[in-house]
Amino acid sequence: MTRFFRVALVAAGFAAFAGQAGAAELRLPASLTAFGADKPIPSAAALPEAALQGPTQRFSEDVFQAAPAMLATSFGAIAPPHNFAASVALSADLAVDTGYNVNLSQRFDNYDGVQSPLIDQAGFAGLASGGHYLGATYMPSSDLHVRLGLSQWSDRDDRLAFAPGIGLPLPFDNARSQSFLGGASWDVTDWADLSVTGIENTERGLDPLSNLAAGQVTTAIDMAARLKFGNGWVTTASYGLSQLDQRNQAPALDTHSYALAIAKHGLFGDDALGFSFSRPAPGVIDNGFNAVTASGDLPPMFIANDRFTNQTQETDLQLGYVTSFFDGALALQANAAYQMNYQGQNGATSVSLLSRAKIKF
Repeated sequence: MTRFFRVALVAAGFAAFAGQAGAAELRLPASLTAFGADKPIPSAAALPEAALQGPTQRFSEDVFQAAPAMLATSFGAIAPPHNFAASVALSADLAVDTGYNVNLSQRFDNYDGVQSPLIDQAGFAGLASGGHYLGATYMPSSDLHVRLGLSQWSDRDDRLAFAPGIGLPLPFDNARSQSFLGGASWDVTDWADLSVTGIENTERGLDPLSNLAAGQVTTAIDMAARLKFGNGWVTTASYGLSQLDQRNQAPALDTHSYALAIAKHGLFGDDALGFSFSRPAPGVIDNGFNAVTASGDLPPMFIANDRFTNQTQETDLQLGYVTSFFDGALALQANAAYQMNYQGQNGATSVSLLSRAKIKF
């Protein structure tokens, strides 16, 4: 499967660059290549017709990630990006999307390319974050986006660890995750849109303390509605259903989550302030605030424990702010969360804080 995925990624890259020349003279909706946007992009439905001449290609990196790692080769040195997201238009209504170590909770669901000030707490698309992503965006009309994608992460390929003293990979370092995603977004009006996203995620060996030798499959669907009230105010309501099938246990477990968020973009300039109330699905760990890095060096896990069915659902309150200066040369982010019934423990509370900055020289 890994070899097939890499071949498909290379083939898509050749096809993308081959088709780019034919798409260069077309009038392209700006949101067609929003998967690789490095700055906010308004919805195509909200743009005047004269502004629909969009770029054929976009490429962006996560501004909060570390510098690219240097890998020594027999021909010198190369510096591959630690994370990236890119879109290449093949025609006026079709684009190929690729990425590595991408936060798919924002990239896959957010067709307008606007960065959220909040760390996702309830979305299941985050289960596919990290590793390699290959997909496509199709726009049959200016108000409808359809996206399909495949994500694959391997501990051996993406986070190789070596046994101390002998320089060989650890024998148990074989965790992997694969995800198939599909979604659609419909701009009902210029101030409201609806979206639905489905995912089937297969995980194996991600938690050495759990019996995951047989693997587990999470099937989930997320539905969201966004309302834009003007002057940068955006309200989002989402609801998710999921089923966890642990192959070595029975029966399958069903759960749900929901969230309500409000954000103000352009508060003092190129920034956003947001507040959210959410109840994430019980059993989801390393998804959201606990992950620390929004890009996900490790994909999140959805795993049940002995008290899963008796857990009290966690309630999270989050406040977030993100801003950038000098065309993205300086980026700042600060988030705080108050979690009640933390990780399903009745009466337990937790306070989480996150702040980070990135300077590009």
